[in-house]
Amino acid sequence: MKALYLALLLGITGFIKAQDIGKIVIRNANINNPRFIVSLNGIRQNNLYTNDISFDFLDEYNYRVRILQMGVNGTLNFNITNTPNYVSVYALNKDAYGNYALILESKTLLANEPPPLNPNPGLPSHPSQPLPLDPPVVINNNRINPQEFSGMCDAIKKESFESTKMELAKNFFGNRELASAQVLQVAKLFTMESNRLEFSKYAYSRTYDKKNYYKVYDAFTFSSSKKDLADYTKKNP
Repeated sequence: MKALYLALLLGITGFIKAQDIGKIVIRNANINNPRFIVSLNGIRQNNLYTNDISFDFLDEYNYRVRILQMGVNGTLNFNITNTPNYVSVYALNKDAYGNYALILESKTLLANEPPPLNPNPGLPSHPSQPLPLDPPVVINNNRINPQEFSGMCDAIKKESFESTKMELAKNFFGNRELASAQVLQVAKLFTMESNRLEFSKYAYSRTYDKKNYYKVYDAFTFSSSKKDLADYTKKNP
């Protein structure tokens, strides 16, 4: 009897835990505001600039939000709250002093959220039967345009600590393709040669013109660092 009671209790606890999730939506309150990229608790959530983004199945109550706006130097930093079983919508807009603020706009029960629209009205929409997709159009969106790259570099440069600069650089460029000249520019944002070397190694696999990687050697003062990077690139063609 005790075993049955314990199993029932664990089952109820697991069910409650499974329900302990929420959803957060961040959107531009004004369509004329710059589009943005969002990091949630230090993890980058999107690679393309957007006017809105949603986060499903959130199981923590508090989140740190860092927002990088297209064409704007620096980042915006906020703390937001997730409420289990609710959709919390936060609007990004300027306050009376011209500073950006992230304001809780609405909060509704997840159960009351309208279902997504069927993109193909002539076909049935069923979660266990995915709709057929058109062949993807291949566009290389992983390469960074000059304006976006400049904004990312400015955000890294503003950080005081080398460790934070490294975290931000890897966060920004982890899923992007870089040119050798861009790797050199980012590497020079670090003061310590060891950090320049670390980022240069990290970025090598993400560089689309490896034949020009010799340009990155200009980031180093010591011959030993150049040799270390050369040995690394030979072992990881």
